[in-house]
Amino acid sequence: MTFRENYFDKITVEIDCKEKIFEEQSDFQKIEIFETKNFGKMLVLDGDIMLSDKDEFVYHEMISHMPLTSHPNPKKVLVVGGGDGGAIREIIKHDSVEEVILCEIDEKVVRTCQKFFPDLTSGLNDKRVKLAFEDGFKFIDSYTSYFDVILTDSSEPVGFASNLFKEDYYRLIKKSLKPDGIMVSQSETPWFQDAIMSDMTKAISNVFINVETYCAFILLYPSGFWTFTFASDAYSLHKFNKEKSDQLEKTCKYYNTEIHKASLALPNFVKKIVTNR
Repeated sequence: MTFRENYFDKITVEIDCKEKIFEEQSDFQKIEIFETKNFGKMLVLDGDIMLSDKDEFVYHEMISHMPLTSHPNPKKVLVVGGGDGGAIREIIKHDSVEEVILCEIDEKVVRTCQKFFPDLTSGLNDKRVKLAFEDGFKFIDSYTSYFDVILTDSSEPVGFASNLFKEDYYRLIKKSLKPDGIMVSQSETPWFQDAIMSDMTKAISNVFINVETYCAFILLYPSGFWTFTFASDAYSLHKFNKEKSDQLEKTCKYYNTEIHKASLALPNFVKKIVTNR
């Protein structure tokens, strides 16, 4: 059988699969898991590929370690979305972290991933981790100057996730962060979502002093070229803890000191998108 993802009517990705091993409609989205021929198990939400056994480590290492090595002492971390648990697995590799909250609106995603992706969700068992099955927008609004780092590990900017790409949301994030806090959000691909990237960067720049885009290469995402957006009033990805990044290399498959530096080197057409020129 073949799974097909149509990405905003701009490109179609086809994956050869052995079988569909799970399907359920939650209150928020359709959850499917496929056993693929070449990439292991694959998680699909509302028809969009979220991850596979083969490539999930790239996304989760890059959304987590880039900001956490750029903050001198991250203790309290919030992940909005990220129900697959992969970012949590990476965050708890940092000894300074004392508390991690995973705020995922759809509990069924978490429970399904715990059943079918035990390695991916292994970090959820850590004593520092708390789960909150709530709307991220409302959850963040209940905190003020509390978190050191907030990661928005969201799906595409449609439906209930669309609010996580708007300036009001970024203002709530800033309110919830300590004055020297850091936020990172996945920010789509420049090949097909240049307008969304441009609007997102502009909105974040209206809220934070320093905004930086970095990239990674993720096998099953449309185009394979994906971006993340970092923002802070105090820190920069260019000034990171090399000792930390060197240490992480022992447990990471993608992230290392050289990748940290290289991910900040953007092609000219991407620079143009994120500088709104």
